[in-house]
Amino acid sequence: MNKRFIWAVLILILVGTGIFFLVRKPKEEVIEEDQEVVNETNQEEEEESEYEYTGETDFSSFSSDTQTLGEQSEAEFSIKSLTETARDGYHEFVFTLNTTDEDVQPYVVASYIANMSVVRLDFQRISQDSTGIGYQQEKSINKNGITRIYHNISAQQDQELYDIGVTKSTSFKLSSEKKTSGEWSVMLKVKYPGERTVEIDMGSEEFSTEDQTIEGIGATENASITSYTYASTSGIMKLVWSVGGQGDNPIPSVIASYNDEGELVVTFESLSVDRVSNISETLTLPLGITAKPTRSGQTSIYTFTGMKSKAEFRLSASLSPNQVTLEIK
Repeated sequence: MNKRFIWAVLILILVGTGIFFLVRKPKEEVIEEDQEVVNETNQEEEEESEYEYTGETDFSSFSSDTQTLGEQSEAEFSIKSLTETARDGYHEFVFTLNTTDEDVQPYVVASYIANMSVVRLDFQRISQDSTGIGYQQEKSINKNGITRIYHNISAQQDQELYDIGVTKSTSFKLSSEKKTSGEWSVMLKVKYPGERTVEIDMGSEEFSTEDQTIEGIGATENASITSYTYASTSGIMKLVWSVGGQGDNPIPSVIASYNDEGELVVTFESLSVDRVSNISETLTLPLGITAKPTRSGQTSIYTFTGMKSKAEFRLSASLSPNQVTLEIK
């Protein structure tokens, strides 16, 4: 996949210091939190996520701790393919990577990110990605608590991020195997966490110019926006907010509607934290669209302009990773 056409800004927020760094990067706009907070897990939750299976798989080598393959180097790799297969008690994801540096193992990190409900695979020094899953696209899994594999947008030109959605904290195992000279298989085995039934408003399925709402949680449940990414495809601008909260429902309440001036206004009525609206400048998005974030009290408002008059839009939500998505035609 050619990365040159997706541009963005990486904003690193140092929690507790009040210092902001603004660096122009390709592919996304991101606000990163203190990783110790993001990756925090709960032992009781892990014990409750045990999946009952009938096979004899030995899970003693699986863990929910961060796992790493290889070492950082100057060697470049291309991702040639991805396969996913249901196994006895776990799901297996196999990435095939090629490199001209025959003896160098790819550098890959797997970690559980609690506030996104995902096991993330972080590939470094990637020059080309040919999995067939585009940025902000996914492949559905929907098996025993593993929901999907989602190709997230990274903050670095040579980094690829794949998020495996899980219903609850679970264990996993990262490994690799050298197949031939310059070819490696990177394997991630994720233990099935088990199904969980939650009634959540996922928003609209159709594009329209009418008001659209998502009934979710508020500041009392620690509803939050932690980051955002954007892209465009087939004439549609897609903005994705990463969201979270306490309890079974991580999706905040939000409404999108046109005002009298023809601006599309997206309002998150009750958020305990919004790290995106802390940006005091207009966001420049694809297709000539701009967004102005403002925050008053616990309410965050995003005002979108630059579209043709009353462009159709769709406001929706998804889980694992937990997201609110706005698409504008």
